[in-house]
Amino acid sequence: VSDKGVPAALFMMSSRTLLKGAAIGTESPAEALREVNSLLFDDNEASMFVTVLYAVYDPATGEFTYSSGGHDAPLIVHADGSSTLLPLTGGVVLGIVPDFPFEQHTVTVAPGDTVILYTDGVTEAMNSNRDEFGIERLQQVFASSPPGDSRDANRTVFNAVASFAGDTPQSDDVTCVTLQRREPAS
Repeated sequence: VSDKGVPAALFMMSSRTLLKGAAIGTESPAEALREVNSLLFDDNEASMFVTVLYAVYDPATGEFTYSSGGHDAPLIVHADGSSTLLPLTGGVVLGIVPDFPFEQHTVTVAPGDTVILYTDGVTEAMNSNRDEFGIERLQQVFASSPPGDSRDANRTVFNAVASFAGDTPQSDDVTCVTLQRREPAS
């Protein structure tokens, strides 16, 4: 959410409520973002906005369908430690541009893959030299040691960012959500 304080908290609450309502009405991430964007725009005199990555995951098939509302691209870390940055869907932040035609992509998450969703507070975390952590460092974190599970992935990201930033104050939250498709039981 843009801004800070009570207005931002109220805008976030409205955004979450609208997203939950949209999720009931459609299985399409792009359609859900279109609907929420329209509703937020209609009553947004303060020109606030929110970034969103909306995804639907089918654990049986591994299908991960997503649409971005101005959010950073998801990262898939493969079981061998290599990673793939998923293509953005061209979406804009929600609440600013009326009638925006959101698009969505579908990828298959393979057994052993971990999907990492993160806020810009991860990639924009700065160290004392004002260098940003960046997507390349995020990918390198897992290159030599893929995550054991989702908790391990989150812990690894948080520890890497904290180690990189040191005591440098950060201006944004560092948030990470992970999803790991497990290997089929043998």
